[in-house]
Amino acid sequence: MRLAYSILSPLLTFAASGLVAAEPAKSVNPNTWIKASTDHADAQYKVGEKVTFLVTLADKAPSTPTELEWKLTQDGAKVLKEGTLTLKDGKATVEGKLEYPGVLQLKVTPTKDAGALGIGLAGAAIDPYKIEPTAKLPKDFKEFWDKQTAGLSRIPLDPKISPVDQPNPNIELYEVSFANIDGRRSHGYLAKPKGATSLPIMISQPGMGVHPNGLKESRWVIANAALGFLALDMSAHDMPLERSAEDEAKWKKYMGYPYIGSDDRMTYYYRHVFTGMLRGVDYMTSRPDWNHQAVISVGASQGGGLALIAAALDPRITAVVSIVPALGEHTGPLYGRPDAAPSNLIMGRDKKTPDPKIIAATAYYDTVNFARFVKVPVLMSGGLIDPACPPTTVLSIYNSLSCPKQLDLAPLIGHNQGPRLGELRNAFLVKHAGIANPAGKATPTANLGAPIEKK
Repeated sequence: MRLAYSILSPLLTFAASGLVAAEPAKSVNPNTWIKASTDHADAQYKVGEKVTFLVTLADKAPSTPTELEWKLTQDGAKVLKEGTLTLKDGKATVEGKLEYPGVLQLKVTPTKDAGALGIGLAGAAIDPYKIEPTAKLPKDFKEFWDKQTAGLSRIPLDPKISPVDQPNPNIELYEVSFANIDGRRSHGYLAKPKGATSLPIMISQPGMGVHPNGLKESRWVIANAALGFLALDMSAHDMPLERSAEDEAKWKKYMGYPYIGSDDRMTYYYRHVFTGMLRGVDYMTSRPDWNHQAVISVGASQGGGLALIAAALDPRITAVVSIVPALGEHTGPLYGRPDAAPSNLIMGRDKKTPDPKIIAATAYYDTVNFARFVKVPVLMSGGLIDPACPPTTVLSIYNSLSCPKQLDLAPLIGHNQGPRLGELRNAFLVKHAGIANPAGKATPTANLGAPIEKK
């Protein structure tokens, strides 16, 4: 079975993917004025250990709340305990614990002026490396994907490549496309140091949304090339990357694509997205400027899930960087736990009732199940207050890996990368791609995708 980073501009708002319910204060990030934190700096605890959350009011807050509502939840899903509190000298505490591995989340909301003050949010990881996934591996999972990928090599690549203007004189940039299944084509941007040969490959998987559209959404491919990579930024869709205004209007037909065809494993939209990733490997490894050694699969959010899935499906991939991976733990809501984006995938048309057909079909598309087949080194990251790819789902994916692995689990980080990840990523790429140490260079950060609407 071919089961075996791109790093996409940071989204600084909390609900970066648009797949989670909007907070009452859309314009105020969590922990701006109402701040929540844990009494352990790393926010990690043992089962049964008391967690003390500290709630404080920041200096120069626009108002002073008299009462705040708080909830302790199972990582934003099942409510475990709730109440109200008042601040004394600008401080208060909330205590809780879990008697099983998981993530205990505190959310604090002022009863008045919520729009101006925002919320406080903190997560505590309880024996995080013992969290087990809810995703069940179908018995014929390997056979299904063997069959889907077996015929790819018989499809002529039919590559098309055209130069794209960009300001860096030391970088070559192209728009490329190549044949995929069902008469579709896969698209991407290719960049490399000008005139260079014998380069390691970096394939960046796309964040959620219908993009990129022009270099304004794909500037990271140039940054990856500047690090010394033969770099490809993939698109999930059969659409040109350099689009006119008329072309752009057509993208609306893809709105809600993570839910299209989800009740049948053969019609689900992601089937051709997954095979398209492998066609990207086919194309990149066919090029004479590859060094025939390293093929790094990277991505964030949807791209983080895709980066792992590609490594499970294709043994040519040699290492993975996966930032806050999505597409995992679809069945979490069946157990009072969160799922990763796209949220509520398994629900039927009423968006409340689980659909057995969707549950069965999407088990073949769950990052957790692919993680079980990844054999190459993986660097992952997760944020303990991420609403789009909650840490429980990230840990379920991570704990399913049996390969060499490292996780940067960052307290008080939402749907974004933590402050240590840049340094960890640099060291990982030096070790597994053989590039020069990029410390001090302008390394690209994580582009987490665009809003998605469910049809």
